[in-house]
Amino acid sequence: MKKIFLIISLGLGLISCDDYIDEAFRNPNAPTLVKPSEVLPAIQANMARGVQFDSRMLGRYVNYWTLTTSGGSWDRMGYDPNSDNGGEKWRTHYWNLGQNVVNMMRDARAEGKDEYIGAGHAIMAWSWLLLTDYHSDVILKEAFNTSQLTFKFDTQEDVYKHVAILCDSANIYLDKASKKEVSSDFRTADAFLYAGNIDKWKKFVSGVKAKLLHRYSLKSTYKPDDVIKAVDAALASIDDDAMIKFTNGPAAADDANFFGPRRNNLAAYRQTDFIIRYMDGTVYTGKKDPRVDFLFRPSTDGVLRGIRMNAGEATTLPANRKTYNFFGAVSTIAPAGGVDTDARSFFKNNAPLPLLTFSELQFIKAEAAFIKGDKATALSAYQKGIKACFDMYKKNFTGYVAFTDKQADDYITSISPKTAADLTLSDIMMQKFVALWGYGFEETWVDLRRYKYSPDIYKTYELPTAIYPDNLGKLVYRVRPRYNSEYLWNVEELRRIGGTNTDYHTVETWFAKP
Repeated sequence: MKKIFLIISLGLGLISCDDYIDEAFRNPNAPTLVKPSEVLPAIQANMARGVQFDSRMLGRYVNYWTLTTSGGSWDRMGYDPNSDNGGEKWRTHYWNLGQNVVNMMRDARAEGKDEYIGAGHAIMAWSWLLLTDYHSDVILKEAFNTSQLTFKFDTQEDVYKHVAILCDSANIYLDKASKKEVSSDFRTADAFLYAGNIDKWKKFVSGVKAKLLHRYSLKSTYKPDDVIKAVDAALASIDDDAMIKFTNGPAAADDANFFGPRRNNLAAYRQTDFIIRYMDGTVYTGKKDPRVDFLFRPSTDGVLRGIRMNAGEATTLPANRKTYNFFGAVSTIAPAGGVDTDARSFFKNNAPLPLLTFSELQFIKAEAAFIKGDKATALSAYQKGIKACFDMYKKNFTGYVAFTDKQADDYITSISPKTAADLTLSDIMMQKFVALWGYGFEETWVDLRRYKYSPDIYKTYELPTAIYPDNLGKLVYRVRPRYNSEYLWNVEELRRIGGTNTDYHTVETWFAKP
């Protein structure tokens, strides 16, 4: 019994009496061993879960969306004390993925299925990268030691080194898998991501490695050529985009997209005025982005609006000036029955969630080339990044107002500098900010922190109307570890790293320092 308790506690969460009852009175019909093919779909579903759950908070840190009411902790770059809000990625990594991935790879070795081992390493490389980008210092070396109840934290630099090792390991096993016929059960199990395509899995790994290498952009060891090489080996087009699919099946609401009205998690959220300024012709004077009408529904007076971070929307505002939510209504509740008739883009019940895209990687290449001084390559990648965003929308999503390829091309031409020499870093980062709206929350936050939330880079960027008081006037740089694990069971270790300080979330991450 003690061993069972320790294994369950690896999830770094609480255990209930039900777990003991389930162990004592085991269901004779339940399997004692689960095949890798039965584990992988759940693992992939949880990759999306961690990102989407926490995006409700992180989307407010990065000024992508906000609430219709003011005073929210996250809208002010704060946090919710004694709460798991913002802790889902932590839970996902250590519990939903974690030992499940370890066990999947172990059992795949016994079956001689290298494809599962390669995919497992790739998933963990991706997950460790997101986890440390989000929380900074995390539990690495002792993470999956089932003989412990408390765990030591490791530095972000150490986690990055581990991600590099996982990428290399993933490639070794994926290369082995590519030299033989992939098992049919892997193609079925991988239905919600790459359908068993080993070549796309290898490109995914190169994409993760490109993101990792770019995390060193402020360090003297940064090598832009290595970043560019990794991007070029990664996703070749939008057809390689890593998209987690949802079925919106009749059996359970959990089958549906977390962002959709059926799950009802975003009814009170609205786009910010900041993202609207970037797209409606305000920042790019007179050059309206066709994507703005695709993504957002204007108020009934015909004006596209957003809400300023932490300002809220006045209840006395005339009805024709109220902003619509992402389900296509001015309400702060989901449509009856969770129907998505008026929802669009990322917010349909069966809309996929991008985990890694060709567009995102092209912007990384553009920035790396810009830092290197190769502005011709930077401009080409910048334009490809914008175009790929348009193409991704057309291929995978429905919008309020469709756009043509000509409209997309004309817009890209209109906002591009006349020559490569005229390209600026702000050009790249602003368009990357736009292209990642609705899914690339963490990558965008990495960028904002690397550039210190600078309005010189992000034109017209504004801080929230009131910074959270615990910040002591400082900006947010990390999310605190999950409350219902570390702040209940690992307090002494948190004290050692400063995690019990009320302003811990403002301590700069390693990648944000020169």
